[in-house]
Amino acid sequence: MPSKWTPGFLAMFCLVTSCPALAAEQPADPFLGDWQGEGLVAQVIPRGGGAYQINFLPEFDARCEPLAVVEARLDGDVLRFEQSGWSGQVRGNRFTGTRPAEGNAAAFKLKRVARLSPRVGAKPPPKAVVLFDGSGFEQWQVHRSEDPAEPIAWELCDGFMRVAPTGEAEGPRHSIVTKEAFSDFRLHLEFRLPLMADKTGQARANGGLVFEDYRWYEVQILDSYGLEGLDNECGGIYRVAAPAVNMCRPPLMWQAYDVEYHASKYDAEGNRVRPARISVVHNGKPIHSDVELPPVEPSPRRRKAAPPQVVVGRILLHYHKDPVEYGNIWVEPLGEPGK
Repeated sequence: MPSKWTPGFLAMFCLVTSCPALAAEQPADPFLGDWQGEGLVAQVIPRGGGAYQINFLPEFDARCEPLAVVEARLDGDVLRFEQSGWSGQVRGNRFTGTRPAEGNAAAFKLKRVARLSPRVGAKPPPKAVVLFDGSGFEQWQVHRSEDPAEPIAWELCDGFMRVAPTGEAEGPRHSIVTKEAFSDFRLHLEFRLPLMADKTGQARANGGLVFEDYRWYEVQILDSYGLEGLDNECGGIYRVAAPAVNMCRPPLMWQAYDVEYHASKYDAEGNRVRPARISVVHNGKPIHSDVELPPVEPSPRRRKAAPPQVVVGRILLHYHKDPVEYGNIWVEPLGEPGK
C-alpha cells in the first residue's frame, strides 16, 4: 500500500514557476475573480445577463461557511449590491462597502488579487514521458476508435489544445486517450476553463481527467469557482470523494493537477487483488490523500468475460462539448508501492 504522501511526491511542490504568457481568447469579465482585504475576502462570479454572485469569506482556500452570499447587478460600469446587511459597489479596481458588525455597519475595502497556481509551468523530471507540450497529438488517439491514426478533431493552439467541436458545432465528437497504458505513476496536467457565465452545474465548462480501469475513475474538471466543493465539482473524484477544499481558480486562469495514481491489480481470473489508490494536489494544495478507489460495476463481469481484450491503464481527457483547454501534460512512471 502506498504511503499517503511519498517524499518524492511532496518534494515536487517546492518548485514554483511563473505562469505561461498565454492570453485568454475570451474577453475577461471586469469584476470576475478574487478580492482581498483585512480579515475579509470575496469571490465575484458572473451569472450572465448583468447578474453576479459575491461570496464573502474569512479567507481563501479553506473549507468554511461563507460569511454571506449576495446577489449583485451591473449598473453601467459599476457593480452594486445590497442584501442581508451587506451593501456596496465595485468600480474599476475599487471594491468598497459595509457589512454587519454587532448591530452596526462596518466599512471595508478590498483590492483585486490574482492568485496564480504555483504549479503551472512545472518542468517534467528526467524520466517523465511528455504527453503534451503544445507541439502535437503524437501521444494521443481518438477514444473508442479502432484506427489509432484517426485524426483528432480537437484544436491544436499556440502551446495548448482545446476541446472541439463545442456547443452545437458540427464535426466528429470524441474524447482523446493516450496511446500508451500506465500502471503506477505521477501525472502533471494543466487546464484552463472558459467563462460560461450563463451556465450552471455540469453545463459550466465541463471536462474530465479519466483513468481507465475496465471502466473508469474521473477527477472532475469543471468551473466550480466559488462553489462548495462536491465530488462532481472541480477536484472531486466523481461519485467517490469530494476534495478536502475547493481550490478551483476563476475561469480564464491556468490551473494544475498533480496526481499520484496506483492502479488496481488483478489475478489471472480477473479478480481484483489490489485496489487502485489516488492522491491529488490542485494548484499546489493536497485535496485527496491516498484515497482507495472502489470497484466499478460492471467491471468484474468485463474482467472475467474477456480480460485480455480489455485495455486498461490509459489516461483519457473527456469530451463534454465545452472549450476546455489543456497544456503541459507529463507522466512519471513509478515502481509498485514499497519497491
